[in-house]
Amino acid sequence: MLDVRLLQTFREVAMRGSFSLAAEELGFTQPAVSQHLARLERHLGVKVLERAARGVTLTPAGEALLAETEAVLSSVRQAERAAQSAGGVVASRLRVGAFPSAAAGLVPGAVQAARRRGPHPDIELDLRVVEPEPGMRAVARNRLDIALMIESPLDPIVLPEGIELLEVTEDPMMIALPPDHRMASRRSIDLAELADEPFLLTELGGTCADSNIMLHACRDAGFAPNVRLESEDYNALQGMAAAGLGVSIVPRLATVGAHPGVVLRPLKPAPTRTILAAVSKDRDALVDTFVEALRAAGDELEGNKSRLTAVA
Repeated sequence: MLDVRLLQTFREVAMRGSFSLAAEELGFTQPAVSQHLARLERHLGVKVLERAARGVTLTPAGEALLAETEAVLSSVRQAERAAQSAGGVVASRLRVGAFPSAAAGLVPGAVQAARRRGPHPDIELDLRVVEPEPGMRAVARNRLDIALMIESPLDPIVLPEGIELLEVTEDPMMIALPPDHRMASRRSIDLAELADEPFLLTELGGTCADSNIMLHACRDAGFAPNVRLESEDYNALQGMAAAGLGVSIVPRLATVGAHPGVVLRPLKPAPTRTILAAVSKDRDALVDTFVEALRAAGDELEGNKSRLTAVA
């Protein structure tokens, strides 16, 4: 009978086309990965991979094996959960991947909500700060239970097999201004009125969801922003806004612990990013409990928005 560990190693090598990349993902040495594949081929009596200088390719036997591998691994996970459930063991540990602003602004509130709502108040969280795409791949490989994603019309999400997306919350963008800015006393600001302002934004171009959302919104408002500075660090962008270098666009999740030298105001119309949770289709019930907790945390942030927009 096939060793499940050998199948897991085979899948990583087949998906990545590289022994070294598979070893890095699995936390093995490259010789260990080679040994696993050699054992697999000896057991099957056929070659499943062709090794070449540029990587590895699947043989017809390897293609056939890969087509069945995910179903086998999924069945093994289901069997584990069924046995644990029948034995009275209820999952209490979650592995969550979140991009930085969600890790700081959404997950802590969700942990509190999950402990209030869930059957076990001693829920354990293994939180990893990871960008959305690697996080989703980790869910597909059963290395994470949940990965938080950002939906962007300019960067559509391609779902791996066996993964689905659940909507969590809407995260509106806000404008960060120095307190002496001419618009700082307003309760909200029309985006078109900022056309002549220098902007401090996250990385432009590529697949950065936040900058894509903002560039799209500015275009719809009739202007292209004059970008003075780019940074992936929202704290740095707020600091630069406080110093008077420009106005910064900050998603609501990144305003938790806002810089004391800025005021935050909602925009009209409000550019918004949608936060999604990538989860396995054969997930444990605790995953759905935590997704509901994430939604509750998002609702609580919405309720607290008045604190950020109150006129000083």
